[in-house]
Amino acid sequence: MNATLRSAPDRLARDYRGALYDYVACSDEVPLARGYQLGRDAIAAGRSIPDMVGIHGAALQELLAGAAAGSRMDDLLDAAGHFLAESLSPFEMTHRGYRDSLVAWQHINETLEKEISRIAHMLHDESGQLLVSVHLQLAKLAREVPAAQPHVESCQQLLESIERQLRALSHELRPAVLDDLGWLAAIEFLAAAITGRTQIPIEVRSRVTQRLQPPAEIALYRVVQEALTNAVRHGRATCVRVEIEQRPDGLHGLIADDGVGFEVEACVCNGGLGLKGMRERLEAVGGSLRVISAPGSGAEIHFALPLRS
Repeated sequence: MNATLRSAPDRLARDYRGALYDYVACSDEVPLARGYQLGRDAIAAGRSIPDMVGIHGAALQELLAGAAAGSRMDDLLDAAGHFLAESLSPFEMTHRGYRDSLVAWQHINETLEKEISRIAHMLHDESGQLLVSVHLQLAKLAREVPAAQPHVESCQQLLESIERQLRALSHELRPAVLDDLGWLAAIEFLAAAITGRTQIPIEVRSRVTQRLQPPAEIALYRVVQEALTNAVRHGRATCVRVEIEQRPDGLHGLIADDGVGFEVEACVCNGGLGLKGMRERLEAVGGSLRVISAPGSGAEIHFALPLRS
């Protein structure tokens, strides 16, 4: 292990012990401010609240062992508790900021879903009405100009193809089956649609039939949708499988493909393939995501989602 990394916790413990001793001795604001800064340093170093409590406990034991006879233990413990609370306050502020960011992300997701739903309805309804008008005009042209009949029929075939593609796109954007039958039926519908369009087989395996809260169902559907799109468009996969199972702590899923793979760390740093958005969607509903991939080795996306009544 790197010597710098090995000494970092020792240095934190040493600095904490010194600041605690100084505060207990004089109850001054300067060592208390040092305690707050040590909390911030601990967060930056990836330390946890249990780590800080352990450091505090060790420092307090030394303090009590060396306390002069006749010292008022109640005052000493009160001061030490105050110092610990101050050193942990950056953790509380960080947690509050994270919680607020999740609330904001949930609001953004809800707004996006409303807009996606609106666009999907426009594609299905308004575009359909316009295409019907074009069909009527072509039929009128065919009656008035019989010689144009072959060309009209060719145009009508193209229009029918456009109608099918728009209908499929509107359903993929916001499938009605997601609201009516739930996340599993929507994912199966999505997989079948992508397979029909690309001829790439996508297998969906799950025995779970339980419905989730709407935000969780939407997040799950969007994560699978993004993963399948990535596998087909970027990963150049020839087959994909989706597996979802229920465990005591919630739903656990795997989306695996045999595509070209990628460097995970570089991809995440560059914000590519929608991995950041997938992770944020899941985190907004209490879930988590892990990606395993390497060039030439395909990709595996593992996710977990808690079950809530």
